Amino acid sequence: MFGLGKIRLHGVDKKVITDEAHADDFKAAPAIGRVRFGKLCFYYRDLGRKYYVPYDYIERAFIRISETQPDDSPPIYYYRLILVHGDKEFANLIFNKEKEADDALAKLQDCAPNMAVGYVPPPGGKKPSFR
Repeated sequence: MFGLGKIRLHGVDKKVITDEAHADDFKAAPAIGRVRFGKLCFYYRDLGRKYYVPYDYIERAFIRISETQPDDSPPIYYYRLILVHGDKEFANLIFNKEKEADDALAKLQDCAPNMAVGYVPPPGGKKPSFR
């Protein structure tokens, strides 16, 4: 009646889909961490939402390593799978283990063979300002 129990997938274009084809693809897709590799799309969870991304939308992907230095403890490393379209990083998917991030990147490269892999610095060598 209210769509309870249906899988709602949010797209990079802000469109929400609930069709059975994508829902079945999402359920059947093999997962690594919080990402899934379907036949129709790449799926991931972020902040409680499920997202879908057509493979041809992803132009480039790379892994960024973030380090957190807690007080009086060894550093903690996070491995982030970054997805890029144009000059914009549109997904920042965090993994706690390096192997999971590497496996996800390798599987994504298999699913999207036209996708480039690796970091490309922004023009001028400076990170964009977010202010």
